[in-house]
Amino acid sequence: MESRTAAELRVSGGGLHSEAGWCESAAGALASNSAPSATGLSSPLGNAAAVTRAHAEVVAAGIRCTLRMQATATELASAATGYSANEARSAAQLRALSPTTVT
Repeated sequence: MESRTAAELRVSGGGLHSEAGWCESAAGALASNSAPSATGLSSPLGNAAAVTRAHAEVVAAGIRCTLRMQATATELASAATGYSANEARSAAQLRALSPTTVT
């Protein structure tokens, strides 16, 4: 996808596939991340249970983000396929309106 201004949107099948690839790559990066280990941490405000809860929340948020990015990648890839098919159909319809004649 390419966009010059907020009022103008340019879409191409290749651009949609590119965005899908970027989302899939970002999902892979998110999936490989992990929350920091609580080992060796000392805090006057925290205790082991609080640190464990926070760690679990970070892990859960990472999983949700990864799943969302994977879903977005799938939707973009599907949109790219549909967009390309629509463009091909439209081009064929336009060609049918004005058949080529050989003189």
